[in-house]
Amino acid sequence: MLSFLSGKKTIAIMGATGAQGGATVRAFQALKESGNTNFQVRAITRDPTSEKSQAIESLVDEVVQADANDEASMVEAFKDCHGAFIVTNFWEDMDAQHEMAMLRTLKEAAKKAGVKHVVLSTLEDTRGFVNEAENKDTWKLPSGYEELGMYVPHFDGKGEVTKEYEDDTELPVTTFYTTFYYENFIYFGMGPARQSESDPYAITLPLADAKMSIVAVADIGKAACAIFQDESLIGKTVGVQSDLLTGKEIADVFAKVCGLPVQYNAVPVDVYASFGFPGAEDLANMFRFFNENADSFQSLRIVGDDLMKTMGGVTKLEEWVIANKGAFDLKPAAEAVPLAAAPEATEETAKKTNPCTRWCTIS
Repeated sequence: MLSFLSGKKTIAIMGATGAQGGATVRAFQALKESGNTNFQVRAITRDPTSEKSQAIESLVDEVVQADANDEASMVEAFKDCHGAFIVTNFWEDMDAQHEMAMLRTLKEAAKKAGVKHVVLSTLEDTRGFVNEAENKDTWKLPSGYEELGMYVPHFDGKGEVTKEYEDDTELPVTTFYTTFYYENFIYFGMGPARQSESDPYAITLPLADAKMSIVAVADIGKAACAIFQDESLIGKTVGVQSDLLTGKEIADVFAKVCGLPVQYNAVPVDVYASFGFPGAEDLANMFRFFNENADSFQSLRIVGDDLMKTMGGVTKLEEWVIANKGAFDLKPAAEAVPLAAAPEATEETAKKTNPCTRWCTIS
């Protein structure tokens, strides 16, 4: 393994073949190409022989095998590392308790290995907000999480353990809040969809008219890379977002770039929860949290001027849709349907225009 003898800071990156970890790998590669050679990158993966692992070999200094379920392997993987980017994926098995156990294992491994700067990608524990809300009785717990009292399991597990990271005086950690990926519009059924070839396209979200913090995955990587370049951020909370838009504004961006009408279906939260795809109840509550806790959620994701400068800016949704336009194969309606005449959003129409069967959001 690389050692301190090189004079460079080694950064271990968890999930290096995934969304956030992969974006962080690419951000460090871009930093190196810009002339900053102060860092070496150690990609951590469970299977170094996989195609995804082999695909990033040229972007990193080494690829190391380790498993977040195995503390000993993680201590070895973090050995001699100045920094560690820690991220976990709830959606891999949709088990909040398993995710919490992995985060605790990673925390102990980072301490035993003597890591000098941990950047923890995380989300809020929504229970603090919901349990104090006047309308608490109207919030429904997702199936299987009644005993744990988790309203948004893929948030709440991370949030609970994040407090343990922050309270551990032996751990130099920057708490890093991310949000809803742009990439969900491509890969997970959230982009413009329609019921039939004669209908207009629609974006279906239970957001009412609230704004939503959204982010390009590449900007998460750029922000993580920038945080490691600023030791003053240890012990601080940092957030990232690339844009802040309502559901209608999101639909309007797709319409403008793709050149076809795209309407916004603002379905009720309970309707979205009933859609039946894995995690629908969790996600419905997530969108409600975005809406009802908007001020606090959004304020945590404002990128400070210094961090923004180091990142080199963020990518607005319109720029991203233009760059990824080929992923959205929108075709004119077989028979033109005026946007004003589009059918009113109902539970049945919303299901048809929101074909989610899996999700990999903000984790």
